[in-house]
Amino acid sequence: MQQTTRNFNCYLGSMAITFFGFYGFMYLVSVQLIEATGSPNLLGHVLALTMAPALVLNLVAGILIERTNPKIVMLVTDLLTGLLFVGAAIIMVNPTWQVIILATVSVVNKAIGVFYKLGNKTIVPQLFPPTQIMKVNGVQTQVRQVAIISASMMIAGLLLVVSARRLILVMGLTFLGSAWLDHQFQLRPQAVRKKVTQPKLAPAWRLFWHRPDLVKLTSLAIIGCLADAIVAVFVPWLVITTWHSKLALSGYLGCEAVGIIMAPLIKRWCPTLTMTKISYGLPLSLGLLVPSPPLLAIGMGTLGYLRGLFNLKFYTTLQTGVPVAFVSRLLALTLVFTDGTTALGAYLAPQLVKWTGSWALVVLGIGLLLATGLIQLGFRNQAVDQAVQEPD
Repeated sequence: MQQTTRNFNCYLGSMAITFFGFYGFMYLVSVQLIEATGSPNLLGHVLALTMAPALVLNLVAGILIERTNPKIVMLVTDLLTGLLFVGAAIIMVNPTWQVIILATVSVVNKAIGVFYKLGNKTIVPQLFPPTQIMKVNGVQTQVRQVAIISASMMIAGLLLVVSARRLILVMGLTFLGSAWLDHQFQLRPQAVRKKVTQPKLAPAWRLFWHRPDLVKLTSLAIIGCLADAIVAVFVPWLVITTWHSKLALSGYLGCEAVGIIMAPLIKRWCPTLTMTKISYGLPLSLGLLVPSPPLLAIGMGTLGYLRGLFNLKFYTTLQTGVPVAFVSRLLALTLVFTDGTTALGAYLAPQLVKWTGSWALVVLGIGLLLATGLIQLGFRNQAVDQAVQEPD
């Protein structure tokens, strides 16, 4: 019990620092690039480029975690991220280099983050007993969104009085503190023994072959990632070019974050809310993301709690519904699909904005509604909603 509590406290601290640093930096990059160009094109291309390494590195990360352990991977990636940010702050002495440096650091940071994300998801079953995994994932969801809210609002305010260079330096130093917390993790002996004694693993795609429920969940996750990527480009462009306010942007992102924070509570209040209903709700919520302040706020909040609910169930299924030894490999393969879709979405977002303007997400929502219906129809005989066993 004492070990579990210690792990939880260190995991909570490490998550808070890492999420704050990562999302604070991404918010800073989004604002700086849009202000520098006045167009969503550069931001969309940079975000697409940052996701490109994930297509290959997720599989590399899966193999690395199997041969070492997720604790080492998390510790090393936090160290590398800290050094990367500190180095970037040092060389950002010339303002004319700022856009190039920010774009380069974004790509390298995401490449490192591929290993951290997979390590973070894989280590949960090795730190906590199965009955606590849903709770841990719920807390992680809430901590992540609190970090997003506080990071975006603090960065928006601090950029008025502090240079981007100094903010990046502070972020780098906090990542070094996160690495120290990673070092304090104590892996559960039961999970380690089970992993060591596991026979030679079959390819992860074979597990998908025998588990159509996982195929359906991954297909729906791909749709969600496509929506997330386009929203990440569209909303900053819409708000900054329409209302010319960084604080307004942080407010709308805060609405989405509040929705995600509420997701674990909504799961308890509405236990009958199935994956099917959540999946249909996503494209419908996109129809609210139009250039109207009240509707945009409501739409971002709705999108947030729907995505939070889906991710909570999705990752808990992968962490508890398959043997521990398969978790890293299965997550790696799944993240190849979802990260690839995110890269594609970020690349296509400027084109969608060009064709449809401020109503881009309404058009996207109609398309995703049809795609969700086809997926549900194709797996109508698979009881995926019952595949998620949720311990209270």
